[in-house]
Amino acid sequence: MAAVTTRDKKSLTLQSNRKRATSVLGGLGLDDTALLNGRRTQEEEDRQGARRSSDVWGQRAKQPARLQRSLSMTSGRPKASRARDFRQVSDFLAAQANDPEAEWKQIQEKTFTRWCNQHLLKSGVQIERLAHDFEDGVKLIILVESLSGKSLGRYTKAPKRLPQCLENVGIVLHFLQADEGLKLVNIGNTDIVMDHNLKLILGLIWHLILHYQVSMLSVNGELLSPTKTRKSPKDMLLKWLRNKLAPREVRNLTTAWNDGTLIAALVDAVGPGLYPGHGNVNPSNNLKTTAKAMQLAEDWLGVPQVLQPSDMCNPRVDEKSMMTYLSYFPQAELKEGAPVDGVLKCYGPALESNVVSDAPSHFTIDATDKLDEEEITWRVSGPDTPTYDSRHRAGNPKIVDVDFQAKTPGTYKIDVFYGGEPAMAEPQTIRVVRPAADARRVKCSGPGLQMFVPYEGAGFSVDANMAGGTGLLQIGVEGEGCPAAKLVVEHVGEFVFDVRYVCKEETSVLVHVQWHGEHVPGSPFTVNAVQVDL
Repeated sequence: MAAVTTRDKKSLTLQSNRKRATSVLGGLGLDDTALLNGRRTQEEEDRQGARRSSDVWGQRAKQPARLQRSLSMTSGRPKASRARDFRQVSDFLAAQANDPEAEWKQIQEKTFTRWCNQHLLKSGVQIERLAHDFEDGVKLIILVESLSGKSLGRYTKAPKRLPQCLENVGIVLHFLQADEGLKLVNIGNTDIVMDHNLKLILGLIWHLILHYQVSMLSVNGELLSPTKTRKSPKDMLLKWLRNKLAPREVRNLTTAWNDGTLIAALVDAVGPGLYPGHGNVNPSNNLKTTAKAMQLAEDWLGVPQVLQPSDMCNPRVDEKSMMTYLSYFPQAELKEGAPVDGVLKCYGPALESNVVSDAPSHFTIDATDKLDEEEITWRVSGPDTPTYDSRHRAGNPKIVDVDFQAKTPGTYKIDVFYGGEPAMAEPQTIRVVRPAADARRVKCSGPGLQMFVPYEGAGFSVDANMAGGTGLLQIGVEGEGCPAAKLVVEHVGEFVFDVRYVCKEETSVLVHVQWHGEHVPGSPFTVNAVQVDL
């Protein structure tokens, strides 16, 4: 008696479950092929009176109830057997519904289908179901001829028999391996014609995308071939993206693109001025940002939306779908007439040179080049709240002149909005500085400027708040012998200083006070020594 291995037991169990599922689904008008392909059979569609492809897996929530009704109407079988069949099929469908990989697989199938259709536009044929539409080989031949620019020779253009379909697909696979050098593993014509193996078909399409698009990346006409750079297509694409988007960080080709900021920046980098304000987009509005960026890329850079905006924002978007879409950008060129001139401009003395504190200055917000007319607004942030007044320029509502004045020195940032949306890639900056140094406005006071006691400390204060400059204070004590045994200058407030000194002289000394190299009023001060009787 032949021994039965564990693998044989698993195979027999799978065959048994498959037979039971087929017998149960037979009551619904669904055969075994319909179950595996996730499609209603043509026979059932004819009974419904409409030619429409309805995904069985899309009806997961309703399927168990339909199965239960079918089982209740099935006669001649034990009730326990019918219930067991129902549980097996229900468990199978539930496993499909809870498949964590199902979402990215659906995204990949949609992306690859759009990519194929993009290359089939000139031929007039389109693909609706990737798993079925290549089964006669005709559309697959047309696709490969379009990609390669070569003819595959004679083939059956209207196949009606299975051998003709197998021959057509065989012609394509042979051409790709023998003439184009693709290494296709574990896929044959029966996988496409008879089995409709979606996993293997997706793998074949990915080989086409890699060979005819991703691996053919070029910059400024120079081909970045993986064989020359010794890098994978993924590494080449990532390197190009990181160089283009620097200093932004491109961590990966999937989740890093979910918030819309990278795709907006990429569109503006390839077409400068095409997405103004991309640096200030709100990540919480990721779908809106992504949809706008991808539409601009399609309209003015010629990048087709083979990937949907909602799929790019999906945390489960797969890397191959993202590579397929992003690989269009290195060859993208800005079309003539693109609205890149519609950039809002800011200029004026306040933005072009330092502004003196408490001194009036101004700048202009100019939206003349914008194609539409929207409200211009702005927001100021900085060390304190400045005073400003704005007005529209006479005869041109797209130009706003702003008077600006700030008391506290520091850097102020101006965020400009057009129609409520950020209008500049980066905030505009105004640097407010102290006035130029004016020693005449320095005030000195204290007993240490009139007298001192030898060998004891004397002191005075220096107030340069109103004197401008950056704080260059110079103090000196001059006498006949050793002028000062000790001299200490302490900063006690904003441009306010305390000065302490000790002299051994028993006569008078000169105290020099200079602000930025200029003597303050009264300097040098003559200070007399006084004797204290003990």
